[in-house]
Amino acid sequence: MTSHENEVTVPQYSLGQPPRRTGLGGLSMMTTAIIAVGFMTFLLVQFSGLGFGVGLVVLAITAAVAGLVTFQWGNRSLATMARLVGQHSLRRRRGEDVYLSGEMSKVPGGFHRLPGSLARTYLVEGADSDHQDFAAIVDAPARTATVLFDCQMTGQTPMTQEERNQKTAEWARWLALLSLSGDIEHVATVVGVRPGTGQLVAQEVEAIVADDIPPVAAQIMGEAAQLLSVGVPEVVAHIAVTFHVDGEALKDNAFMDSLATRLPSLYRQLAWAGVIAVPMSADQTVARVHQFFNPPAEPDFEELNVMGQKHGMSWEDAGPGFARARAASYDHEGCTSVTWEMREAPRSTFEDGLLTGLLSPHERIERKRVALVYRPFEAGKGVSRVEGEHRDAMVAANSSKSIRSANAELRLEHTDAARRAQARGAQLGRYSLFVTATVTDREQLERVEHDIAQLGAGASVRLQKMMRQQDTGFITTCGVGQVPWQKESTDLF
Repeated sequence: MTSHENEVTVPQYSLGQPPRRTGLGGLSMMTTAIIAVGFMTFLLVQFSGLGFGVGLVVLAITAAVAGLVTFQWGNRSLATMARLVGQHSLRRRRGEDVYLSGEMSKVPGGFHRLPGSLARTYLVEGADSDHQDFAAIVDAPARTATVLFDCQMTGQTPMTQEERNQKTAEWARWLALLSLSGDIEHVATVVGVRPGTGQLVAQEVEAIVADDIPPVAAQIMGEAAQLLSVGVPEVVAHIAVTFHVDGEALKDNAFMDSLATRLPSLYRQLAWAGVIAVPMSADQTVARVHQFFNPPAEPDFEELNVMGQKHGMSWEDAGPGFARARAASYDHEGCTSVTWEMREAPRSTFEDGLLTGLLSPHERIERKRVALVYRPFEAGKGVSRVEGEHRDAMVAANSSKSIRSANAELRLEHTDAARRAQARGAQLGRYSLFVTATVTDREQLERVEHDIAQLGAGASVRLQKMMRQQDTGFITTCGVGQVPWQKESTDLF
């Protein structure tokens, strides 16, 4: 056997193109519908004898509306951007951009409730069939329940390329299974970096040091642990799976029995993909979310964890005492955070370690979180979407005679590849990526923004600030079941 036969090639991956449906002249279906309605109105005006001038007004209004929904600015239509600007200005005039909680606030009960869309959520505790405690974050108006899995990532463990390929394939299979269930809304994988306090390392040293060793050796071990751990970044990660829940099951929490049966199979299969996952209890869930909003409390929670004690904080008090949503940043508990969204995914093919630099600790960024959100389409709906896009691509490729025909041919290739992948068992889904960086000094924002932009460029991802949506972006990267496209004022076009 030659050496070439033993070599394992590094596979190249591709996300394809964002799903879209086209209508007249390659325009979107919404624009086509607006043009059709405007033209029909113009004909009705002419037939009713109102005059050609009224018809011109109808055509002018149609053209203006079509332009607002067609032309984009900042990856959103002009209509959406105008709505965001108006809503942000309105809530600033009303003072709704500032959030205060506690006994002297207007929050019912004087609680420190979570702000924004998380204010309407509540926590339900349970135990799965493996006797593991878990907690579900319930959003009753949206009829969703989100369960968090605490994760230990093994992606940086030394392994062969063949092992890496197998783990990547297992992760793809796990995502494909989410489409088959039909009731999973989305899955958010959150990887965060924060400065370490050294308490966990000190606990480990105390556990391995015997009582009969020389005092000098024990002192050296303690000082070495303190020197090597304090300020060293720690990586925390969790996966949030959001289920759609029937309205009747919400009344008496009957959905918890179904989740208790399904959860073990979900987090067990993650082990094959190199992710050691266990469900997070109510105590752990509250601590994780509160530390996102109140970073100065991280040492206190870690100390309680080392001592094996519960913090006693309820979900109603997991929020910050103060928060303010600015146009380009989000202030909370003496810290400032900035959130970016993925404007464009990698256009070319890429290897499995593409996001390593973006996820890894950075020497100049104290705290950051990266949230990769996957929205699976139901298996039946995914097939119809792919077939519909493929038909649109065929029409565009056959009818286009301009320079844009090259793009039409590329789109046809992507849709045909998607059809073939589904025939082999793959499922359809959409990816979104969000990045949040948190600083304790606003003067560091400019430097951190530059570093994040460079990390995104290194991952072939174009990032842009979530202007006038910083509070929504911050909550999204927390990975607790809230996503922008479910909110009317933050739709992603």
